[in-house]
Amino acid sequence: MPSVPTPEENALMNAGETIGAAAGKAVAGAKRTAAAVDEQKARLAGAASVAKTEARRVVRETKREAKKAVRSARKVAASAKRSAKRVARKLKRKRR
Repeated sequence: MPSVPTPEENALMNAGETIGAAAGKAVAGAKRTAAAVDEQKARLAGAASVAKTEARRVVRETKREAKKAVRSARKVAASAKRSAKRVARKLKRKRR
């Protein structure tokens, strides 16, 4: 036959249950916060990765465009040089 708890034992059990419930709620809240932080962290890491990739692509394209511009400028300079030589030859011929 179970014994009936005394008022002191009853108060002690109630306090223990209350403390246990409060501790459980605190742990659950901490777990939820940790999960949210992890999710946010993963999202930020993904965004950083995308930004890094985009920056690399832009740098690569800019470098390519710069090379094309340099190549074009060299061709124009060489063409102008040949043209100047041609004109100089014609002037020499006319002076003779």
